[in-house]
Amino acid sequence: MIDTALSIRLLRSITGCFLYFYVFTHLLNHSLGLISLETMESGRALFLRFWRHDVLFYLLYGTLLIHFLLGIYALGRRRSVKMSRKEWIRNSCAVLIPFLLASHLSITLWGSRFLGLNDSYSFMILSTFVLDPIGYILLGLMVAVVWTHGSIGILGLLEFRKIYADYRGVFHSIIFSLPVLAYGGYLNAGFELAKESKTNPLAILEILANSNFTKEMGVDIVFLSDLLQFLIYPSMLLTMLLFVVFRRIFEKKFFSTRVKYIDGTFVNISKGKTVLEASHTANRYHESVCGGRGRCTTCRVKVISNLDDLPTPNKIEQRVIDRLGFDPSIRLACQLRPEKNIEINPLISLVKNEKQKLRFDNQEHLSGQEKETVIMFCDLRGFTTLSEGKMPFDVVFILNKYFKLVTDAVTENQGRIDKFIGDGVMAIFDQDHNTSLNCKNALRASSEITESLADLNSELSNEEIDPLRIGIGIHTGKAIIGKMGYGEASSETAIGDTVNVASRLEQLTKNYSCQLMFSNAVAEEAMLDKTKLKSVETEIRGKKEKIDAFCCNSAKEAIDAF
Repeated sequence: MIDTALSIRLLRSITGCFLYFYVFTHLLNHSLGLISLETMESGRALFLRFWRHDVLFYLLYGTLLIHFLLGIYALGRRRSVKMSRKEWIRNSCAVLIPFLLASHLSITLWGSRFLGLNDSYSFMILSTFVLDPIGYILLGLMVAVVWTHGSIGILGLLEFRKIYADYRGVFHSIIFSLPVLAYGGYLNAGFELAKESKTNPLAILEILANSNFTKEMGVDIVFLSDLLQFLIYPSMLLTMLLFVVFRRIFEKKFFSTRVKYIDGTFVNISKGKTVLEASHTANRYHESVCGGRGRCTTCRVKVISNLDDLPTPNKIEQRVIDRLGFDPSIRLACQLRPEKNIEINPLISLVKNEKQKLRFDNQEHLSGQEKETVIMFCDLRGFTTLSEGKMPFDVVFILNKYFKLVTDAVTENQGRIDKFIGDGVMAIFDQDHNTSLNCKNALRASSEITESLADLNSELSNEEIDPLRIGIGIHTGKAIIGKMGYGEASSETAIGDTVNVASRLEQLTKNYSCQLMFSNAVAEEAMLDKTKLKSVETEIRGKKEKIDAFCCNSAKEAIDAF
């Protein structure tokens, strides 16, 4: 059975990505104007050879039409205007795009395809920059609106994926720099053409002649542009608005469902609304990190009323249920559209001001993200006994010396300190996109820690204490990285099986009387010569199967195996 909602969302995503790629290449072409108008025209020749091929031409405008109609469907299907700031920006841009795009399409589509207009960059810049006093402003606004709408959509598809976490800086650099470069290229070419038209008045006539432009053609293009901008599109918006109003009146009178909350409050909603939209209608704060797209479970609710009255989960919700093994009574509020009266208990029930206190930077921090990482634990041996025989200030002095040398070794090898736990330290190595390099950095850091510890022992040789000893455990694999805690006590950390294994390996250094233990996964990623290392098969508390690991009496042994 075809899931209509999932199919529509998938089609919107596909058409949106295709159109975004078109805009991306178009803005790249604009950027060539930073060099010269001639370079811009040369780039356009390649651009047109690709995009105005008959197949791609009809595919492009067919995609644009489908995306436009699906956008109208999505907006019309909404039962609530309560949205996140990002959704407001994206949807506001979506409403503005057809109005701003109408005049541009009248020239580049109607004029060039059907009236024989040669819409070269020279002609477009002449008509929007040199001869039109506000044309360049409207063009800049159109670029900003289209690019913002597309970029929010693309980031929405990528934000919970590993590629986005690994290349976030690259994505953001492109998103923020490309429209600036494109508009800068347009302005630079515009100034170049304006300067030429002053020194050579015939240049304007030559451009108009080469473009095949006629007065009658101009009248036709302006007529179509005005018709689209000021009659057809406003009429569509008005029709859509009247539809929403009449639908609301009709559904409220004939088709309504009651959503009751565990605290006794309730709200009547029209059928077709989600439980999340019901909460918005009731002005109740309902957590939804992903914006109601079924990509997280923060909006989940426990259904207290009769489960037989619930509709079958759609494919988006079913994927989450199958992955996490939810009880039948646990449903996603953003996907559940009750057809009968329902009673629920939101399982994550923060009030609005509590969300502000969490002070999370973004959705990724709040929801967590699974990514490949390398975890290191190191711990001083016998420090508790040592501290019993020293003054408190002396203990703090020695401990801070130890923390400094560990921190220096970790940061110098592209790692970061996650937390200090008593006399232990947890570090994360994930700054490089290459797991192999992260593993090598962690091993180098462990070697430098032991070398610096030897220097510290020499420094403390007159303190009449036993030499400080250390145990280090390293493991690599997937971990959930996110901001955890509450208020001022929240911080970014890692959790998961990879963290647990690294901690257990550090503890096992006591059993094996060694300085460093790391998993076979680390050795494989770091491409070590295993013949130079002592391998062990060891049990890890909390895991059924034994794991292969390597123990080193000195951490330098791992470096020698590079």
